[in-house]
Amino acid sequence: MFGIFSKLFHKQTDFDFQIGSLPTNPQYWPKEWKEIQYKSYPRMPKIELSKNFPDLGKFENILKNRRSTREFNTGKELTLNQLSTLLYFSAGVKSNNANPNLVRRFYPSGGARYPLEIYLGIKKVDEIDSGIYHYNVKEHLLENIGGSEYLNELLSTLYYPWSRNAAIIFIITAAWDRNFIKYKDRGYRIVLMEAGHLAQNLALTAAALNIGCCNLVGFHDKKINEILDIENSDESTLYMAVLGE
Repeated sequence: MFGIFSKLFHKQTDFDFQIGSLPTNPQYWPKEWKEIQYKSYPRMPKIELSKNFPDLGKFENILKNRRSTREFNTGKELTLNQLSTLLYFSAGVKSNNANPNLVRRFYPSGGARYPLEIYLGIKKVDEIDSGIYHYNVKEHLLENIGGSEYLNELLSTLYYPWSRNAAIIFIITAAWDRNFIKYKDRGYRIVLMEAGHLAQNLALTAAALNIGCCNLVGFHDKKINEILDIENSDESTLYMAVLGE
């Protein structure tokens, strides 16, 4: 029977907390439950991203225009401002003028643990050299962690040939322990759902910008983890999208 081990694994994440055993008032939460963690590469070259975003249009039209794109114009570049907009409204930190200390994002996260990280394989974006980048969500900037040779390795891990024609490979990883420290094995489900929330934001933002997008899981996990240098850490590649004109 197909899927038997997946079903058993899913069963292991059933709700096992005793009702009433966890403090419901955040005032009594341990410190590690309340701290929001951010990953950064302090020694790597940085690319500042603008927050001069374009008008994204009517939400109803965005929903109607969302579709999976599997054909990309290999000669067409995306702009740096398009990339900045995609990152900010999918995974970025919302500004809160009323309370600057309240750090939230554009998607729901169980307990505001935010266990997801974003990496980019950039092939064709104006003003950016091709290579591998990490999105520093706190500072809204890109950190270059690998050159074009690493991008070529990344492209070789993609299962579908058409996905290698995209201008950007958008990679979502899970930093598991950020969630498990609070929700234990139940956190596994929460992380998967959160990745879906973020990926849908990305798809809708792409639709608003008239950029083609296809969310996919057709990639070699272990090889991508090795390229990103996360294979021997608590972080794993989880989900992906490819984008382009």
